Amino acid sequence: MREIIFGLSIIIVSSCASYAPVVDPQSVKNEDRYYRDQAECKNIASQNTSTAKNVAKDTVIGGAVGAGTGALLGVITGSVTTGLAAGAVIGGVAGGAKGAYDSDKNYETIYRNCMRGRGYNVLN
Repeated sequence: MREIIFGLSIIIVSSCASYAPVVDPQSVKNEDRYYRDQAECKNIASQNTSTAKNVAKDTVIGGAVGAGTGALLGVITGSVTTGLAAGAVIGGVAGGAKGAYDSDKNYETIYRNCMRGRGYNVLN
């Protein structure tokens, strides 16, 4: 259980940390303004993306779905408790990963749209 919590915290911390939009240099008219816009857009994206909340919500949902599925498989195989526990763990991990992925994509979209809205040609 500790390993799962540790793994989910790594996902939460590492999510959104690495994205930076690739901007066409021809669209940068003023370098100082570009760096200021980049910092502001990064801040806006960070404030409007709740990674921990999404990961927690999707972990709970994934765990519940996994527990139900595991319990059904446990009935078939003869060990409901084992199936329930295994399904909850697998579902929780998968749900947490989905929440982190969704938050990361949302962060990228907000960041990219903010830069585009300020007149930059964002390539990625």
